[in-house]
Amino acid sequence: MNRRFVYAFIAVSSLVELAGCKSLLKKRDPDPAPSATPVVVTPPAVVAPVPTTPPVPEAPAPVAVDENAVPTTEDFEDEAFEKVTPANFRAQFTQLKLEIAKP
Repeated sequence: MNRRFVYAFIAVSSLVELAGCKSLLKKRDPDPAPSATPVVVTPPAVVAPVPTTPPVPEAPAPVAVDENAVPTTEDFEDEAFEKVTPANFRAQFTQLKLEIAKP
C-alpha cells in the first residue's frame, strides 16, 4: 500500500472528525428558561438519631520479635547444598513440588 495514500487518508479522516466536533458544539441549545412554577422540597417527617458507636479499643502493644528466630533463606542454603546434587535434583524438585501442593 502506498504511504502517501495512508497519510492522506489519516489527514482527511482527522479533518472530518474535527469538523464533526465543531458542528456538535454549534448545535447545542442554550440553557432552558427557568420554570415559572416554584418547586417545594419537603423535609422528611422523622429524622432518626445517629446511633452511637462503642469506643474503639486501643491497639495492643507491639510484641518484641527476635529477628534471629525467624528462618530465612540463608538458614537453609547449607542444608540444600548438602542434600541436592546434580544427580538427584529432579527427584528433590518433585518432592518439593509435592510438599508445596499439600494443603
